[in-house]
Amino acid sequence: MQAACHYLDTTAMSVKEVAAKLGYDDPYYFSRIFQKILGCSPLAYRRSVKG
Repeated sequence: MQAACHYLDTTAMSVKEVAAKLGYDDPYYFSRIFQKILGCSPLAYRRSVKG
């Protein structure tokens, strides 16, 4: 998930593209795992970081 955070922080890739880059075939599954580990969705994480 560190790599996912890095991509969300530093690129304009969509959540679907980040999921694919990290080897997740299903972006919804990736989002569920991300939320379970970090406590927020990938989009919410990106908004909180970019402010």
